[in-house]
Amino acid sequence: MHRKVNALVVAIIAATIGIAGSGCARSGPGSAKTTDELLSQLQEDRTEIDKTSDTMMKRIEVFNASRKPGEQTLQFSEIFAQDLNPEQRDVLNQLVEQEKDISYKALLQKIIADRDSIQQLQEKVMHLEQTLPDKFVVAKRGDKQQDLAMAYLTGEANLDPAKARTLLAQVDQTDELLAGNKVWFFYDPQQDAFRTYVTRGDAGQTPIQVRRQRQHRLVKERDTLKTERDTAQAESAALESDLATRQNSLFYHAASSQNLRGQGVLSPVLRRLRDMKGVSFDESLDLRQATSIDLVPRNYGLEQIRAVRLLPPVYQEGRDFTIETAADFSSARVVILDPDLFKGKEVVLALGG
Repeated sequence: MHRKVNALVVAIIAATIGIAGSGCARSGPGSAKTTDELLSQLQEDRTEIDKTSDTMMKRIEVFNASRKPGEQTLQFSEIFAQDLNPEQRDVLNQLVEQEKDISYKALLQKIIADRDSIQQLQEKVMHLEQTLPDKFVVAKRGDKQQDLAMAYLTGEANLDPAKARTLLAQVDQTDELLAGNKVWFFYDPQQDAFRTYVTRGDAGQTPIQVRRQRQHRLVKERDTLKTERDTAQAESAALESDLATRQNSLFYHAASSQNLRGQGVLSPVLRRLRDMKGVSFDESLDLRQATSIDLVPRNYGLEQIRAVRLLPPVYQEGRDFTIETAADFSSARVVILDPDLFKGKEVVLALGG
């Protein structure tokens, strides 16, 4: 039964369309009200189809966003496609059976309910269309609604071109017909009223559905571009921040003089820098925020800090920096007197215990 219903939907599914016209057909005392009611009901049903389709597409997006790479996703158009095999037609039911997450299982069930609502509404729309006196033509590639309507008005309705153009100026039209769309017309000479609208036919989609999907795609592309732009701006800002920090920071490596000599960084006699290739300047001082470095002996395997040498010796103590040592040698502090001189530079702090 489920596959039969789907087959029926494949034949009749259409997106919401707008019935445009300057009036309604009135062929007799009792028929005017009936036609008005039919058109009103058609508009309500098509509007409901449009709203339900939007809701369904949003739910499909939420479900697809939850899928991992390689897992099956859903496409709104595929659910109503004409060339589905039986397994594809049952894809929603299969996904519900396979889904372990209760929340996503409930989401799939809502998508199924949306699909069923659309099917039921389309059956109503098809029945209502069959009761109207309107006539239709099947659009071919390149056809325009205005040209087809003009042909109807000047042909079957037997109006002169000027009158036909006047009536056409009062109704909405689309230039986005798809091959297979049905373009409907009705002219009531008694009321001088004309209406025209488009349904899916064999095209698979109405112009409005195509336009809505295009707009939906453009919105997604816009959001994607916005996200990419925001990400790029954030990365650029982070790089600029990192660059500014590096340009305004003093990078240093602190260790005991004994360790530095053992590593070959300090010369054993003159206690000057000999080779800094193995030195990692993994600590830094942002000179925009602070101008001193506090040193604690236990961090460097020492019991006391009695002296601190800042190398290379190009920097002069008392002019460029000062060293403060606690009276009990429990800590030491390097105070930068000329921050601009040390920005972006690397120094070694050799600690004597």
